[in-house]
Amino acid sequence: MKITPVLLNSFQQGRNFENNHTDYSQYRVPVLSADCVNFTGNKKTPKPEYPFKIHYTRPFDDAKAGLITPSELPKREILEYSKYMLPCPCCGDLMMPPQLMDKIRASISGNASDTITLLKNFKNYMHPVEKQIYTILESSNKKHPNLDFHEILRKKYQRAERQLVLQQTAILSDIGLYGRDRLCEEHFNELSKIIEKTYQNILTKNNSKTFSRKTFIGELEAFAEKIISHSSEPKYKTNPYKNFLNKILETAYTLPTSYNSVHAFIVKYAKDKYTHRNIAERILSGSEATIEHALPQCLGGKTKFSNLINECARDNHARRHDDVIQQIREYPQMPQNMQKHFDKLINLCKQGKVDKSYITEIAMTYYKLSKGLIDIDVSGLWKHEKKVKEKNTKYLNVNNGTTPTKAERREARKLKIKRQKIKKQKFIIDAKHYANKKAVKNILRR
Repeated sequence: MKITPVLLNSFQQGRNFENNHTDYSQYRVPVLSADCVNFTGNKKTPKPEYPFKIHYTRPFDDAKAGLITPSELPKREILEYSKYMLPCPCCGDLMMPPQLMDKIRASISGNASDTITLLKNFKNYMHPVEKQIYTILESSNKKHPNLDFHEILRKKYQRAERQLVLQQTAILSDIGLYGRDRLCEEHFNELSKIIEKTYQNILTKNNSKTFSRKTFIGELEAFAEKIISHSSEPKYKTNPYKNFLNKILETAYTLPTSYNSVHAFIVKYAKDKYTHRNIAERILSGSEATIEHALPQCLGGKTKFSNLINECARDNHARRHDDVIQQIREYPQMPQNMQKHFDKLINLCKQGKVDKSYITEIAMTYYKLSKGLIDIDVSGLWKHEKKVKEKNTKYLNVNNGTTPTKAERREARKLKIKRQKIKKQKFIIDAKHYANKKAVKNILRR
């Protein structure tokens, strides 16, 4: 509600607010509902409401029943924390527990209107691109209620493809120009062939030879590896040249995907192989909580508590096998989002829902892997204990450290009441003195 412009206009027009006798109280409504405010006036965190019940099983019970193997137990235990609406440590968005996602998959119908009503309950979980896609589907469904999600995207295909091609060709041009100025003629010709082939795949209408971002990046990685490992010239094995090749790869990684571009999402899922159900699932599947290894398994990371953390499926998939430092380069807000994730875990730990040792161990793991870039503040784990300790020691006998007797507590109570009376009397005397002093001043002014 914007009131500043209204007030400014009212003052400029010289209105007299004191003469406004109209009673608008009948139109006033409370800003916060009663169930969102506690007795201290603080806003509560609203509990999520789902159109169906979710049953969470205990990992140890599943292991005893033989439903999961002992090696999967650490993953399941950490994944169980996702039911408490954790923010993703990478992007900061809310993560959806896998049990909830399974219920949603089972509840998706073939009717677009019913599916939109279902997805609306989980809009807070959607990532930015998926939220825009949902808005497009919702508005189109009002105009064309008989069309399903796939048919709606087909209607948006041509415009989205045009915008996507412009973005892709601009990035390919940057890679070509960057390589032309720094590569020798032989290597530049090899790079040009890769780029020219990719151009043709982007512009072709033949569905069997469509552009694949993954294939293109794979060809560039093989090209860079070939230059560094097989070239006889010393300059190709030096760090500056490696940095240059990494720059080409980093530019290629900026090619749009269905996770970061609305146009790429529409072009991908408007293809014939995707259905209405696939699109409905995809809108929320990227927000599903998954288990991420802080140190990837391909780099020697083990499946143990101190190396596992919850992360949304989108960021887990996009990470590939990068180390933590490379991940921070792609997500500069990751250290702040990681702190938000741990703040939530610390609050849950105080309620007895999360193991304290897990929090301290995984925080230390990320500190080491990021070389200090991710420095988690876990002091909140002990603040509550400190207050309880101070409260308990407040009534201890100072001489021997034992609990005071009933007589000693009575005596301490009497002293406390006596101090309060002295403070009250002093306040009254000061007030009278101030009143007399003010009265004398008023008399002298006459």
